[in-house]
Amino acid sequence: MNLPMKNPPSEKRSPREIAILNQAFQSFNEATEQLQNSYDVLNEALETNKNYLHNIMESLPTGVIVVDQNNAINTFNKTAGAITGLDPEACLNKPLSEVFSIDLFEKIVGRTTKEKQKSPIVEREIETPHHGKIYTRISTSPVLDKKNAQIGTVLNIEDITELRRLEEEAQRNRRLRATGEMAAGIAHEIRNPLGSIELFSSLLKKDLSEDQDKKEIVEHISASVKNMDRIISSLLLFAKSPQPSRQQCDLNKLLKELFKDSSAILIPQGINPVFSFGKDAIANGDSHLLKQVFINLIRNAIQAMPEGGDLKITTQKSSQLEQPSNQSDYCRQFIKITVADQGNGVSEENLANVFNPFFTTKDHGTGLGLSISHNIIKAHQGTIDVESEDGKGAQFILKIPYWDYELDKK
Repeated sequence: MNLPMKNPPSEKRSPREIAILNQAFQSFNEATEQLQNSYDVLNEALETNKNYLHNIMESLPTGVIVVDQNNAINTFNKTAGAITGLDPEACLNKPLSEVFSIDLFEKIVGRTTKEKQKSPIVEREIETPHHGKIYTRISTSPVLDKKNAQIGTVLNIEDITELRRLEEEAQRNRRLRATGEMAAGIAHEIRNPLGSIELFSSLLKKDLSEDQDKKEIVEHISASVKNMDRIISSLLLFAKSPQPSRQQCDLNKLLKELFKDSSAILIPQGINPVFSFGKDAIANGDSHLLKQVFINLIRNAIQAMPEGGDLKITTQKSSQLEQPSNQSDYCRQFIKITVADQGNGVSEENLANVFNPFFTTKDHGTGLGLSISHNIIKAHQGTIDVESEDGKGAQFILKIPYWDYELDKK
């Protein structure tokens, strides 16, 4: 019969061995704690760098979209969302073709993926859900890893709508300046012989005072000469650069007085003036010159509505800030004035020409009113633009510098 074996007697460890073992465990715990602390510091540093790079990406003035080799979006910064009108978070991990209805971006990215080099810069007009049509500048570049292999593509988008408008305005200013110089020379050359014609027609009128038929012919000549002189005066007014006085000008008060003065503007039946005046519409300008601009715009609006309609005039202090050229601590605000009609509007092909001298779609008139108005507003360091759709009326938008006492006293 087998008897159960007894457990071997436990070996007793000496106090020295126990102390060494405790010291080893303590060293191990300290090393573990140091490793954990180093790991936490490293994670914190990585998170800080990640947030720093993310903040840089979100602060870029250029829209940045990064896609992988399958054209799936893995980066979509805030500026890209502001330009395209899309929610960046909702676009992540989705293919370009699903996010954008146009295939322009996909084609440019595909070209970069194929050629593995930066694409040429492309400027295109695109449709956005919040701003309508905007002009954009688009470029791409490959994303490379350490082995120089492409792992994605960066798509850069810039909104150059305002830059495009400024370029067009600069071209228009150069064109108007050249036309003005030529017009001034021609006007002086014509005015000299015109004075002689006027003089001889007045003498002839006296000699033919008893011949009514011939007298009427001479009167017709005299009337034509006066009409030509009026056109030449408008030409000279267009050609010269106005020098506006820098004074406080209450635009609300100026517009109200215009509609009360029948000698300045005659409101026909069927035209319904609608005013929406904002508070504090004090501009820095010349009331006499600005009055001439408003008269031109209001008369144009009235003539655009022969069957009647609402003539809407609004003023408001613009929230858009413009930095003055001297880069001072102040930013100049503008008073925005809108004159809108309910006429047939301006066709798209005519929009680019409305401020050109002698351009008119009317049966009468010199076509200089808007050109003169443009020169006056430009002399005020302001802007004048027109927005219209054929058959839906037109609105002229003016921005005139706001009276800033602290800035203007310098």
